[in-house]
Amino acid sequence: MSTGVRAGHVETALLVTDYRQRPRKRGVTLERAITEAVVAELGERGYAGVTFEGVATRAGTGKSALYRRWPDKVGMVADALSATLPDPESLSFPGTLRGDLIVYLEAIARGMLGPLGLGTRMLCGELSRHHEFAEMWEQRVVGPWTALLTDVIADAIARGEARQGALAQECVLAGPTFLCQRFTVSGVPMTGAEIESLVDNALIPMLAFRD
Repeated sequence: MSTGVRAGHVETALLVTDYRQRPRKRGVTLERAITEAVVAELGERGYAGVTFEGVATRAGTGKSALYRRWPDKVGMVADALSATLPDPESLSFPGTLRGDLIVYLEAIARGMLGPLGLGTRMLCGELSRHHEFAEMWEQRVVGPWTALLTDVIADAIARGEARQGALAQECVLAGPTFLCQRFTVSGVPMTGAEIESLVDNALIPMLAFRD
């Protein structure tokens, strides 16, 4: 008696059936699944190894759901990293130069924990080989955080805590660059105590108002 499925196709048929019986992800649930899949793929395979097919499979969705959102993986990876990092607008600053710098750097350090940290570490080693993504990385991920730190320092200047020259690019980028470089080399985010030491021994002496 025929079962309607040849033996050689039993496994394939079951896989198709199982896939179709899964609840379809929608809305926020789908967005979260895609973001997590992109970050995981990035951590395991590096930027060059991220594909729409791999992300769709890991997220439990179809490639069409990705193509409706992004024309290429450059935007997909940049948006995933942006969505996983803490929202700069959600940070609460105490209103002092030292306190604001600590809050800012601790937020970046928290973003380096877990799969995001692994993915970011893998990515940093590939930026020089993928110029189209390097540009997107600067615009979507680095840009908003640099702008926020610029505002933090500008506010300190207005309060008389920081000197006028503190808005020079090398001053603005010194803290986050050191923090990210440490993480890229060691794979371990700086602790709260290490961040405080960085602020007290390097950033404050560089930024603070001088008589």
